[in-house]
Amino acid sequence: MGRQFKSGLAVAGALLLVSACGGGEGPGKDGSLGNTPAQGSKGAANVKKAPLAQKDAVSVMFCTDMPDAEGRTVYGVTVRSYAVKNGALLAERSSVLPSRFTPTSGCKGDGPGLAAHYAFSKDLTMLAGLSQSSRAAAVDTSTGLEIAPPDPDAFGKDLESKAAVFHPVTGQLWYNSDPDHYGVKLPRYFRNPKDGTASQQMVPYAQLASQMAKDKETAATVLGSDRDDSPISPSGVVAQSSNTEGLGLFRVDTGGEGLLKEVKSSALRVPGSRAGDTVTGQFCDPAFWRDDTTLVCRHDSIEQLTFSADYQQVTKKQNLLPESDRVAGVPIPSPDGKSFVFLSKTDGNQRVLYRSDFATPGAQPVKIAELEQPLDGAADHRVSLIRWS
Repeated sequence: MGRQFKSGLAVAGALLLVSACGGGEGPGKDGSLGNTPAQGSKGAANVKKAPLAQKDAVSVMFCTDMPDAEGRTVYGVTVRSYAVKNGALLAERSSVLPSRFTPTSGCKGDGPGLAAHYAFSKDLTMLAGLSQSSRAAAVDTSTGLEIAPPDPDAFGKDLESKAAVFHPVTGQLWYNSDPDHYGVKLPRYFRNPKDGTASQQMVPYAQLASQMAKDKETAATVLGSDRDDSPISPSGVVAQSSNTEGLGLFRVDTGGEGLLKEVKSSALRVPGSRAGDTVTGQFCDPAFWRDDTTLVCRHDSIEQLTFSADYQQVTKKQNLLPESDRVAGVPIPSPDGKSFVFLSKTDGNQRVLYRSDFATPGAQPVKIAELEQPLDGAADHRVSLIRWS
């Protein structure tokens, strides 16, 4: 995560953040960061007006933090879309988010966090997160302003949540409740983000598994609303991992008391040296399923595991990148499932966007673009892939 600005700088000054990015005008009253294309944008003069979700474009989120005048953290977010074909910058939106608003993913923590895909609306115009530390909300990616905020003069009690995500098909904002009640089987809520809490509906815990069984998009949304970014196969197999137990497979449990039921797999659970002990057969962080039996994951590099139809064997294991000292980030797939993109860093700490094809595992990846840091005054940014449109 990027460093904070010097403590003596209040947001009003620190958001010169944008004098370089906004043609020297500084942030607008709506929180946007100006209208000038980023340096090196290959002549894309209208990137501030072009849609972010364009065909054959990869969208990337940049996030940095700074203290406001009262010392509270405020996030600056830039979203850029690059052409896969030639790396041209196609579209860009930059804004300063409201004080005490934290995006669902991409701004905190050391790991990849929740897939940024579910933190954004389908057209990338809205970003989900928590306002006032616990209220599910969405902000406009162009202005940074909260969408349909509650009436500040009204009496009422906010529903406390710990995550908010967008359903990738319906566009509804999903979130959980009462995050401090560990182990309690709690409901989920969803609403039209543009209508605010007036459109809020509840799904009781007992009905969540049935909702998840409808399709993988709903299943991923329900899990994401509880800060679980596990990828789900077309038939509903969930891949999860932990540092101690390794990779595990699960199915939606419509007939049980929980949401997921483990798929007992001899490929993943191998008998240990003592009675009752087990050791894990596979360690990797699952990224996405290509189909019902092919899982792409990240360990030291990016690899592909192919399971038998009953998941009792790993029939093939392939490294998708050549041997290298370079670290590859979490990959995301192309819409047609034939390729994937990922981020990596050079020795000079330059972030680079690459593409690789599944038809040629182990081949040298193709460089798409070097990702320049937003010119907002921060020394570094956390960078996350969103999606390949």
